[in-house]
Amino acid sequence: MSQTNHHQNITDCQTQIINDFQHLGEWTERYGYLVDLGRRLDKSFTGQKSENNRLYGCQASVWIDSKCDDKGVLHFDGTSDSLIVAGLMALMFKVYSSRRPEEVIDCPPRFLHETGLLANLSTQRANGLSLMYERIQSFAADCLPAGAH
Repeated sequence: MSQTNHHQNITDCQTQIINDFQHLGEWTERYGYLVDLGRRLDKSFTGQKSENNRLYGCQASVWIDSKCDDKGVLHFDGTSDSLIVAGLMALMFKVYSSRRPEEVIDCPPRFLHETGLLANLSTQRANGLSLMYERIQSFAADCLPAGAH
């Protein structure tokens, strides 16, 4: 699978994810890919599992942390006790991490529909994914320069 290319714009990054999923074939392969992404994300997690970072309302336990660097670029970190949820989080971070907040706010995660992910998730997981996106949007809004958007 392709690696994150932070030189790609968000649209191209989402297109790459869609293409990757199309090449995977059956949903068992796609879920396996999500589990692999989740394992990698969990190993790279450097944040804290604090109440401030906890995302409530998800079926699984989820923690998401963000920072806005001195150049105004967002960076995300997170983990979950569910590898599939962590894999979904890894895809969201691939699209939205290392971006300016305006980009994050202006570009919805179309890859979730176009890969069929939303249609193949349980209602609880889909709701959790929606909460994850809302949290990412909230972090982006907090990172905006005063008076922007």
